Amino acid sequence: MSFFKKKVYGRTVKFWFIVLFILPGIPPLVATVGLVIFSYFPWPISFDVNTPQLRQHQDELILLVHGKDDSPATWSDSFALELQQQVLDHNQQVATVDWQKYSTNIFRCSNNGRRIGRQLGKALAMNKDLKRVHLVGHSAGSFVVYGLCESLRHENPDVLVHTTYLDPLGVYSGMNWHFGTRNFGRCADISDAYIDINDNVPGSNVPVENAHTFDVSALRINDDEYTGSAHMWPIEYYRRAVLSEQLPFWAPSKDVLRRYPPQQHTVVR
Repeated sequence: MSFFKKKVYGRTVKFWFIVLFILPGIPPLVATVGLVIFSYFPWPISFDVNTPQLRQHQDELILLVHGKDDSPATWSDSFALELQQQVLDHNQQVATVDWQKYSTNIFRCSNNGRRIGRQLGKALAMNKDLKRVHLVGHSAGSFVVYGLCESLRHENPDVLVHTTYLDPLGVYSGMNWHFGTRNFGRCADISDAYIDINDNVPGSNVPVENAHTFDVSALRINDDEYTGSAHMWPIEYYRRAVLSEQLPFWAPSKDVLRRYPPQQHTVVR
């Protein structure tokens, strides 16, 4: 083969290699990079979410956090009222977190939630009367709980933090599929989780590694009165158990913590 033919042949092979193998890969790569930037880039800088104000002579705060596309009206406002009327003593206060407008995008909600939690935790830690915080989050609201726990632990490590995860969404920023499963409960003094293994929300139907997980799926299947979804069932189970004083982890004793250690799970029937 002449030098000229070799040159033409080489250029032709290179051209078709680029056309067939290189160029088709560019759009997916650009889309992936764009999605990563969209999911992880820290914006907005701050969030318009009200920080609960601890009232005088109260040193324990219970915070209830709704999930993706929900609002406090979905369940947390009514549960907070029931707790206030039936369960809490004079040293305890309950409040809800409304982060609805930041919870709508599937790729952004977990990132937003974690950063909102950090913002709220930093503000709460400034209250020197605060001794104990119990954070209860559902679905993507679990990332608000996780961020709160991180921030409180960093700003005021003397505050006892109890985290409760109700069917927690595990996917972080649409990319990291097992983040919640591996990290929820890690920074808390006490952590428990409640799941329904029959729902279809990623990461919410498997045990949480750093909490004691209660699988309450069977109770929903055998409950003729409950008409909601599998994803919402852990909220209803938790609510009923707390109000009827049948939940050992609401205010767990040392004996309860020994019987239900972290990194294990219990099937409730």
